[in-house]
Amino acid sequence: MTPSEKRFALIAAGVLVVASVTGYVGTRVALRYGPTLDTYGNEVGGSFRLMDATTGTMTDQTFRGRWMMVLFGATHCADDACTPALTNMSAALDKTDPGKRKAVIIFVSLDPDRDDAERLRLYGQSISPRVVAGTAAPGPLADLAKEYHTTVEKLPDPEWTYAMRMSPRFVVMDPNARYVGTVDANLSADAMTDAVKKLMNPGQ
Repeated sequence: MTPSEKRFALIAAGVLVVASVTGYVGTRVALRYGPTLDTYGNEVGGSFRLMDATTGTMTDQTFRGRWMMVLFGATHCADDACTPALTNMSAALDKTDPGKRKAVIIFVSLDPDRDDAERLRLYGQSISPRVVAGTAAPGPLADLAKEYHTTVEKLPDPEWTYAMRMSPRFVVMDPNARYVGTVDANLSADAMTDAVKKLMNPGQ
């Protein structure tokens, strides 16, 4: 390698390092402070910014054009309620959206202290490719929960010390990020299927 080629390689490597560090710092700053939430005129739901399961950032804009089923909880979920709720919703969407292109499940962890990116990735993966999990710092999480009309509630747990209560309903946002209704998170897969069909196709 000639001296000029070595110099070019070193410069290129330096640029990649700077870009990587800048991206990491930018993500951390965004998650810590975050933008002011925008309801988009919705009575329930609106904008969000979360750290996703790859330590990157995902926002509501990431899923524009797709239906979003938003559920709050944690991998350490009170009464082990989150996994069956997410599993049933995934089964319901498999029936209403067999092509897996129209709808996604957004699982918001209320437990950022324990639910890091790798844990969220493995948790979502264990349930369904439809489940996209993310979290944020406690302050922004509390604001987001309020925007989606749920609460951050920590309960004592004999095995885990504490667990987070799951939100009672999936909040359903249409492809234009408009609130269209909710689905009870404790329904069976078949009952969820009927509820989702009615929300997605109100005239049918």
